[in-house]
Amino acid sequence: MLKEKEEVQYIWHDGATIPENLLISMAKNAGTYDSAKGYIMSLMAHGLTNGIRDYINKVNELREYYRMMPIPVPKDLGDSCPKQVETDTMARKKYQSMKQDEREIVVGDSLYLLTLEHDKLFRSKNDWMGIYLVLKDRVDGNMSRSVFTTLAKNATPSCWSSELQIGDRTLSNFARCIAYEDRFEAYYDMENNPWEELCDTFWNILKHEILAPKTTHK
Repeated sequence: MLKEKEEVQYIWHDGATIPENLLISMAKNAGTYDSAKGYIMSLMAHGLTNGIRDYINKVNELREYYRMMPIPVPKDLGDSCPKQVETDTMARKKYQSMKQDEREIVVGDSLYLLTLEHDKLFRSKNDWMGIYLVLKDRVDGNMSRSVFTTLAKNATPSCWSSELQIGDRTLSNFARCIAYEDRFEAYYDMENNPWEELCDTFWNILKHEILAPKTTHK
């Protein structure tokens, strides 16, 4: 059954990806509007980059918090706001159009950023199963575990310890880690996804890297 929950948004700000609620809290704790401007600009940029038009409302909430005039917006903004799924579709189509080496670069960069900014989410080889779910359910529905293992080996950042590097049998216990009723569900539809936070975080990072790729971090 589809979970009716909103996907957590991670905002790029000064080289790091920060959860939306934390970024907004940081903006409010800045003390002055001038000090909060950087956070507000990052929030606005995220909305523009990902096609989330109603982010202007979040920006205006922060402006009003500091007693600044809100930016005028159309009254029907909520009705005309593009859905997040459109951005997801764009990322999937662009990934599918990439060559294998390009895929390895964006996955490798995303893994590097994941452990750089959210190191507590990837602590053992079993966490590769969460990464596999994201790639299979978001960008390549036909991806087999063997194909994923090859990609993961080539994409693993060179700075990773051997304890975190994927092996040929790392995904062999996949079925034992997933409840029977969830085995045929996408990770975001599972009732009990053991890697829920990892999947949500990695997808936001990967989607950003696909749509706005940078020089490799590895």
